[in-house]
Amino acid sequence: MIACSHKGWVDKARWYFDHMVKKHKIMPEIKHYGCMVDLFSRFGLLEETHQMITTSPFQNRAILWRTLLGACRTQGKMELAQVSFQQLAKLKSLTDGDYVLLSNIYAEAERWDEVERIRSEMTDLHVSKQVGHSQIDMTECDKLS
Repeated sequence: MIACSHKGWVDKARWYFDHMVKKHKIMPEIKHYGCMVDLFSRFGLLEETHQMITTSPFQNRAILWRTLLGACRTQGKMELAQVSFQQLAKLKSLTDGDYVLLSNIYAEAERWDEVERIRSEMTDLHVSKQVGHSQIDMTECDKLS
């Protein structure tokens, strides 16, 4: 299903997902749902993404909700972003990135009162945005020279 996601084969991925359940009696794991959520999100099928998340049998679906939240920014779906954020809050799984993402969604929609509310909430809850960083493993670079 990952290959289907990267190739854009939505229908084929649906077929594989359904086939593994109906024909092979394999119960999908969260990673299978994750692949489908990623696929649907990449191609703007956010209502289908939402449906898949809400019908998944898992208690902790934070990674699925977070994927949908990110897709909502790309697709400009503020209402669904709010739903995703609320679900992450219910799971007690909000991260600094989730707050920043929702704040950015509001900013892109020019909902400045909501941006201020989210940033104030971050301050009140002592949530601070982590500075990004990257690492380079120099041992691999040495092998190349």
